[in-house]
Amino acid sequence: MSIVVFGASGNIGSNIRKEALSRGHRVTAVTRSAKLAPEPNLTALSADIANADDVAKIAAGHDAVISAYSPGLRNYSAEDAAELIRKAHDGLFAGVKQAGVKRLIIVGGVGSLEASPGVDVVDSDFYPAGHKAHTLRNREILRSLKRGEHDLDWTYVSPPLTIKPGERTGRFRLGGDQLLRDDDGESRISEADFAIAVLNALEQNTFIRQRFTAAY
Repeated sequence: MSIVVFGASGNIGSNIRKEALSRGHRVTAVTRSAKLAPEPNLTALSADIANADDVAKIAAGHDAVISAYSPGLRNYSAEDAAELIRKAHDGLFAGVKQAGVKRLIIVGGVGSLEASPGVDVVDSDFYPAGHKAHTLRNREILRSLKRGEHDLDWTYVSPPLTIKPGERTGRFRLGGDQLLRDDDGESRISEADFAIAVLNALEQNTFIRQRFTAAY
């Protein structure tokens, strides 16, 4: 399978890139500026995901696109990050459609998961107020997908509250729109195991036009 991975040098994106390559897929890894070491089946490119024409040129001829794009909050305020997220997804949706690629997987945020019945994580009393602006934007992107505004075979993947480097175990649970917690109340997964869940969904063609989450 030939796959484009946007955000391929980030914490989650790099694990998705590595997992895809380990399964023998051909990967076009797109970053904003990072240099990636040469590997078999890897094509590394620098491009702006907000530029629909660039996205279309890159995605053309591929079987699927995975976006792990995130501007992060280290260099941007939540409000600035929200605007970057909006522009990135506008470019992504338009470019993928222009390229004629139907299968799109988006790695989104945890904030749109239900922390308790009727209350999303972003609206809960434990969610950091300083993160809300970009989290609300991510939730609106998911809602636009669910409303059918984008004619794509999309899948939206939300991580749990904690996702960090860690062991690749292959053992985790899958869920839908509710936040997953373990018996100790923790909501967590390693980046390596999260990447397994993403590639499994792609290869098995599951969660079409649905959101899912993965956690221990």
